[in-house]
Amino acid sequence: MADILEPTMTIIGCGSLGSAILQRVLEAGEEQQLIRPSDSCNELPRHFLACVRTAESASRLKNRFAAYVVADDIAKPQKQEQRARSIQVLFGRGRNVEAVRQSTVVILGCQPSHAADVVAEKGMADALRGKLVLNICAGITDTVLWDLICRQSPSGAAAVDRRRDEYYFVHAMPNPASCVGQSETILSPRPADFPLRYNAITDWVFRCIGHVTELPPELMAAGTVTAGCAMGFLVPVLQGITTGAKAAGLDGDVALRMAAQAIKGAAEMVLAQGKTPDDLVREVATPGGCTARGLAVLADEQRTGNVAMAFEVAVKEAVARIFELEAAFNVAGSEV
Repeated sequence: MADILEPTMTIIGCGSLGSAILQRVLEAGEEQQLIRPSDSCNELPRHFLACVRTAESASRLKNRFAAYVVADDIAKPQKQEQRARSIQVLFGRGRNVEAVRQSTVVILGCQPSHAADVVAEKGMADALRGKLVLNICAGITDTVLWDLICRQSPSGAAAVDRRRDEYYFVHAMPNPASCVGQSETILSPRPADFPLRYNAITDWVFRCIGHVTELPPELMAAGTVTAGCAMGFLVPVLQGITTGAKAAGLDGDVALRMAAQAIKGAAEMVLAQGKTPDDLVREVATPGGCTARGLAVLADEQRTGNVAMAFEVAVKEAVARIFELEAAFNVAGSEV
């Protein structure tokens, strides 16, 4: 890391979620400098290396972040144009390792099916040593990631020569609301001896995109479903209200906006005022009124269990997916 002149973050697989994180971090600007990591890395990342697989994706990122993009030659970072915050967009095999070597922080945001290929790139396992790795790959647990690293033997030596305490992983599951700064991000717990500067950077990155909740590994699946799938579960509600409103004569776009705003308002009452679902019902439904009559329809026994059943199915699927990925990568009791 001696070649690094400025704190730098690499995003491997800068797709929809990676781009959303990058956008929010850039928009945070100097305000976030109030959260200052200590120790030798005393500043937050201000330079970003966005790694993608295709020229088409690179072009898309360059257009989106045109105001921040500088030349993509990172071999001599000291010659780069000096900016408060800058982005270099890289694509093609071999660029990932090159970027990680120049970085203090790495976001692993590739597709889960590509994670093994990324870690298997020559030199990657050693390049990740000592770096903060924010892993946002669904189903790629710390156990899986460590197992993949162990397979890449350093300089021909046995893989056992690598020590787990030389690697700093945080498994994080943001949701799509990251793009508007309203994600509920689920984090795996960090060890008590996790470097303070890496704790600070982790909190900074994910607070830029919303709220953060830390959960133990056995609850990551349930937390991810609660924070992520809940958005999908709201779709039938939005569709149902919009359809009913259109039947009553409202324009569809107007009805959708009104319904979305109502859901947003209810969420704010819960988050800002500590309201419970029962509190919300009491505030909006007067006895014998139109809301109460509508709720009576939803309270039908056959319907009330549907959301809970959908959640249960989603959690089981999430857990099954984790086991499936571990089996695919042949994880066998690796140290967590």
